[in-house]
Amino acid sequence: MTEPITIRLNSRDTVELDLDLFLQNGEIDVFPHVESRGLLFLNFRKSKVALSGGPYVGLIPLTPNIVVDVRPKLPVSNISRVLDVARASVDHLPGFSRFYLSEASDSSSVYSFLVRNLLSSLEPVFSNGLLKEFNPLIENSSRIRGRIDLRGTMGACWSRGHLDKVQTKRFEQQIDTAVNRVIKSALEFALTRSLSVLVRESALLTRTCEAFRFFPGAVGRASQRDINSAQRVLDRRLLQPSRSYYYRSIDIALLILSERRVSLDLVGNDIELGTFIVNFEDLFEEYLRFSLFSRAALGFQVLDGNTEGKKPLFDNDGAPFAQPDIVLRETETGKTLIAEVKYKEKPNRNDINQAITYAVTYGTDVALLIHQKKTDTPGGLNSLGAIGGIKLLTYSYDLSNPDLESEEIAFSEQLFNLTRSL
Repeated sequence: MTEPITIRLNSRDTVELDLDLFLQNGEIDVFPHVESRGLLFLNFRKSKVALSGGPYVGLIPLTPNIVVDVRPKLPVSNISRVLDVARASVDHLPGFSRFYLSEASDSSSVYSFLVRNLLSSLEPVFSNGLLKEFNPLIENSSRIRGRIDLRGTMGACWSRGHLDKVQTKRFEQQIDTAVNRVIKSALEFALTRSLSVLVRESALLTRTCEAFRFFPGAVGRASQRDINSAQRVLDRRLLQPSRSYYYRSIDIALLILSERRVSLDLVGNDIELGTFIVNFEDLFEEYLRFSLFSRAALGFQVLDGNTEGKKPLFDNDGAPFAQPDIVLRETETGKTLIAEVKYKEKPNRNDINQAITYAVTYGTDVALLIHQKKTDTPGGLNSLGAIGGIKLLTYSYDLSNPDLESEEIAFSEQLFNLTRSL
């Protein structure tokens, strides 16, 4: 098979391609996950196809011969940091993989991504059973099972007065192998040293527990010698072809035990994992909200307007509801700042209308539109205009800042101070 063609595309952008690129034996074979999950959008126009990116970023297989590399609309310096602050998980597409660069990292989101991939790689192991090896078993017994070792019998039995015993040697299949010990230890590592990461994702925690229980007590804990042996099995491809599905599990387990992670920002060829996808529009909103929540001063509430922070849009109770992305409230004074998060470089007229409407509903005289900062444009707070006593401000957030923590601190301080000043 030929290597798939990779098409690079920014989120929400569109590229026009020749229809012939999509044809395989006269048919168009688009993978079902593309349409069912809204990952990409296709519009057929005679001999052309308009391919549009959605809110998801990542390497997305489109057809058997086309892969679309969807990047964030504007530069992001550290996707792992954004994921961790947002307490978001990294989703992956089962059945599709890519290579990653291994790096030293303590990202909890990337770690849960690795655990997901380990569980996915173990599915054929669960179906076909654990790998077994023929290992030598030596016994001193009056029962003869296996081949008698005359030298061993004389040294270990007869010379010590045990004339009724002989030493035998035979080979038995055992599941307590170096490879199984390494995989089981990686699962144990996830359930002990990284439990705090998995607790946030109950389904993942449950699956990890079930996988660990699949390995019986006869499979011991891995030693450094086992790790070296498993690495040798992986490097030299020493398993039977019928057990080749084990290699991916070994590879991921070794990476987890090494306490290294993978880069979601840089392309590499260190380890093969499932291709990750992230809904970046939702991620940007969650990232900003949790950034504020984690730095909220005493007496401040940071609410999600989509859930606990929503209120009826009109004066009479009931639907429809006003649901701003962020509701920032000083509890003692009741001062409220509402903010709408837009994953774009500049808010449009609809965004402005929405923010003004929410400001009226919440009885505040300031509405804020937060968007991602474009290169070579000013960042931070800016005034867009005023109408009917309501000031409309924008906040240009720089996700390309190499020091994202400093960007988070500045953002939080300015919004808390803005709320106090209302």
